[in-house]
Amino acid sequence: MSSIPALTGIRALAAGAVFFGHILHKHNDQSLPFLEYGWIGVNMFFALSGYLFFILYVNALENNTFSWRTYLAKRFIRIYPLTILIVLISWIAMNFTHDIMDVLSHLALIHGVFPQYRFSINPPLWTLTIEMSFYLIAPLLIFSMSSLYSGWKSKLGIEKDTSRYVIASITILIWMISVAFCNGMSEMYQNWWYFFTGTWDPEVGTQTIFGKLDDFMAGMAIAAYVRLFPEKKHLSGDIIVMIGTAIIILALIFTSSQGGSNLVGKHKLADFVFPSLAFGSGLIIMGLHRGGFIAKLLSTKTMVLLGEISFGLYVLHYISIPGYPKSAVSLQYHLESLGLHFIIAAIICYITYSLLAFLSLIYFEKPIGRYLTKRLIR
Repeated sequence: MSSIPALTGIRALAAGAVFFGHILHKHNDQSLPFLEYGWIGVNMFFALSGYLFFILYVNALENNTFSWRTYLAKRFIRIYPLTILIVLISWIAMNFTHDIMDVLSHLALIHGVFPQYRFSINPPLWTLTIEMSFYLIAPLLIFSMSSLYSGWKSKLGIEKDTSRYVIASITILIWMISVAFCNGMSEMYQNWWYFFTGTWDPEVGTQTIFGKLDDFMAGMAIAAYVRLFPEKKHLSGDIIVMIGTAIIILALIFTSSQGGSNLVGKHKLADFVFPSLAFGSGLIIMGLHRGGFIAKLLSTKTMVLLGEISFGLYVLHYISIPGYPKSAVSLQYHLESLGLHFIIAAIICYITYSLLAFLSLIYFEKPIGRYLTKRLIR
């Protein structure tokens, strides 16, 4: 699949939302309202992974040319080198205060399974356990979904206009079923965890693969629909982006009306409010893939570059240095203590850590990526 610049550019927005949400946390009442919900960038990342993985691997899986070795090697090369470096630097910077099991679980990217390790060394890394879990099951999900959609395509007749709306409805239904499945699996896993460990994990539904798989499924189901109906004659990309954005805004308004993300879970509709963030993100991704004015804005060289460094920005901004855990937050507080307005301080922090992420990409991630590619991929 050729590169889709706009989908690289949207990574910059997702990473930026997380970054500013973290460093401006104590200014939620003063900053832009949506920054309180900067964590929606994570939902966007998960939906984007589901969408891109389906597009990238569906043909190879259908044609029986898929290679597990190459697939897993690429995933290892993309995530592990920088993650290992950050974990070791943070461990050393904090004077080896984290026990060896904590460090080893982070190096294996299974720390997110254990509540006591999930946010210990570098809090944003909790999402990588979920990403790795998805990587292991993604080929099976992609092949299964492709088979389902191909069956519906042959039965309904792809040329019929009505089939478009039927399959669109089926896509929404698949997402709703995945949400229900995740709710059930989360509760079951919680009970198992309590039975075997004697401790209760209240974050299973929001911070494990059991609760977040529906985010990936939203992206995959929408990608499967796009594969059957790639043409642009019905709805332009910009309109689809606006529909997806509206869904996200409505979900956040509802969340705010219930007292925020910690209280909205008590409402019966919460089971679909949080998952709808990923579904809205999936529609945005679909719209950007189709093209339009918004896609062009996100395809500029600046946005693509910021998208390319988004992983580095995401994992580096909470790196620990001696005396300063969560270093980006510490820098923000320090700049404010010098008398800078918090918005100016936040912009300086963003530029600083974007530069750090850029240097990491050019002088560490790409060189070691090329080296490992030669050794691991044939």
